[in-house]
Amino acid sequence: MMRKLITFIFFTIWFSISKAEEIVIIANKSIPVNHISKREVKLIYLKKKFFIKGTKVVPVNLHPFNPLRKKFNRYILNMDEEQLSLYWNEMYFNGIDPPIVLSSQRAVVEFVSKVKGAIGYISPKYVNNKVKILLRVRINGKKSSDSRR
Repeated sequence: MMRKLITFIFFTIWFSISKAEEIVIIANKSIPVNHISKREVKLIYLKKKFFIKGTKVVPVNLHPFNPLRKKFNRYILNMDEEQLSLYWNEMYFNGIDPPIVLSSQRAVVEFVSKVKGAIGYISPKYVNNKVKILLRVRINGKKSSDSRR
């Protein structure tokens, strides 16, 4: 009986850990830092921070219907698509355009690897050696926690 209970607890914990996801913030290798905070990412994507140690940043977004973008908006920006739409309408009125939108995570990796100062977000499975990881954000449906590599 005890063995079954321990096995059940083990698999319950393993299943909850395996269900957790990550959003990986990647950057072009020209970015002169190896880690940034979730707050900095938010400021970059809301176009309130334009430089990292003198290097102009170029944030790229996924399409609004992409599930990872919805998670990014929720866990990093703490906004939904409607709030972002209102935000960008106001910013556009002040002459500030939203981040570039790309069609896929592969496109994000390619763009980020080729454009100086580019920064994007992807699932861990798309990471390659052409980009560097600045932040990993673990999400599990309720809370998020940022972690270093």
